[in-house]
Amino acid sequence: MRWRRDGWDMEISEVVVDEFTYRLEDVGTDRGRQVYEPGTTAEPPGFVLTIRTTDGEEGHYRGFMFVPPMVAQVEMAASEFLLGRDPLEREAIWGDLWTAFRTTDHLGVGPIDIALWDLAGTHYGASVSELLGGYRDRVPAYASTYMADRQPDGLNSPESYVAFGEDCRDRGYPAYKMHPTGDPDRDAEICGAVGEALGDDMELMLDPANEYDTYSGALAVGRVLDEHGYFFYEDPMADAGESLHMARRLAGQLDTPLLGLEHSRTGPYGFANYVSEDVFEYVRGDTHCNGGITGAMKTAHLAESFGVDIEFHVGGPSHLHCMSAIRNTNYFEKGLLHPETEWMADQGFTHDVEAVDGDGHVSVPDGPGLGVEIDWDLVERRRTDRTVIDRTGASGLA
Repeated sequence: MRWRRDGWDMEISEVVVDEFTYRLEDVGTDRGRQVYEPGTTAEPPGFVLTIRTTDGEEGHYRGFMFVPPMVAQVEMAASEFLLGRDPLEREAIWGDLWTAFRTTDHLGVGPIDIALWDLAGTHYGASVSELLGGYRDRVPAYASTYMADRQPDGLNSPESYVAFGEDCRDRGYPAYKMHPTGDPDRDAEICGAVGEALGDDMELMLDPANEYDTYSGALAVGRVLDEHGYFFYEDPMADAGESLHMARRLAGQLDTPLLGLEHSRTGPYGFANYVSEDVFEYVRGDTHCNGGITGAMKTAHLAESFGVDIEFHVGGPSHLHCMSAIRNTNYFEKGLLHPETEWMADQGFTHDVEAVDGDGHVSVPDGPGLGVEIDWDLVERRRTDRTVIDRTGASGLA
């Protein structure tokens, strides 16, 4: 071990992955999406990653999206790229992981990096926000809906989206984002009705989640958004936002800013290709799926230099900490929301991390590290597997 000013270097001695299931009442699936379905219980997988050092310090990450590939990649990386390393050397570890996962989708980088930031904050007795140079302690949020469903009391019509938007407005949300039906004609009708009813009261956004098969359909919906001054139009096309040519052409035809790259796993390097080609006015940041806190901050600074805003994908404490230290970002995504059911955003923590106040803001946790506590009672009660990695070896990534 090497000597540093605050004592001997720590070393990562153990990596633990606790897998468990969440429980979502009245939730099923449709078109591969989680949707409201009364009487059905969904039990999607989750996990907690623990990175532990020789002197007993720990960092944690709670996973809730794309769990099977994330867990697989974390377990592949741990033995070769984590054990024996100084956990405070996050930049070096991040670089090694980014290279190691170059032939995959980088999903394992985010959980590891976030857990290392949590450990660092605990080590220094400071929040991640403080370590990042954060300058605000709360951020504005937008209400982000579930995808449309097929239930009489659900979200599936212009009237239902208007009514739920009015409810979100009355609860203090300054902005409202819809995940609609995926049918351009129906979505155009929904967006027009919501724009007419709420356009003077809230910032409005639309996220078709890459469901439009034709350029003409995406363009027709975008023109409705233009009529009502929508804040952004997110990932409309089924190309998953990968076509520079298509996105540039669509952005050139519309006034509504285009937001993209939620589903790209290329981090700051791939994003540089898009922002330098003047394609998107907003890009997605995602600590969970696209490079962790380290990767997100690199992307935010890249976007800032091009006059592009970064908007973070769904919730979690890591996004609150990043947003506290980023100038070119607007809203925290509070979701997924529905008038009849709740999502799993806060399950796995001992308190409501994403509580929205009456002014439509979410507070940045101020405790050491991420400033949150894992609900170990839930994890143990619903555990499906536990993997402990404490011996170095080949990762299998080569």
